[in-house]
Amino acid sequence: MADVLVLEDDPGLRFMFFEALQGAGHTVRAAADNEEAMQMLRRKTPDVLLLDLMIEDSLSTDVANYAVYSAPSAGVIFMTGSGLFPKGELFGMSRNARLVLRKPVDVKELTTMVAHVTASASEEDPAPVD
Repeated sequence: MADVLVLEDDPGLRFMFFEALQGAGHTVRAAADNEEAMQMLRRKTPDVLLLDLMIEDSLSTDVANYAVYSAPSAGVIFMTGSGLFPKGELFGMSRNARLVLRKPVDVKELTTMVAHVTASASEEDPAPVD
């Protein structure tokens, strides 16, 4: 299973995502703001970052861009309820963006997408042959 970093500023949603992903067998760490998420990235590299696009008055794209250097193999799933970037612009703004989920997010879809991003990453980086 995957190591997932969740960034969500709404405590209720953060708890729901944490519980759903943990229940699906993933190791989950959760952050409430960009700085906390970047501190977590410094301590341990996740397989997947699940990022709410709007964190308070800023964007989580800073966290995604930081992850390009600190966790280059980690895939990013953005979640958003806003109308920002309706034409896929996030994929051009963040090299590691894999998916954008629209809120409200169905937890079954969320766990499926995390598994998909994890599987896609392992296919891109095959194990070395001895």
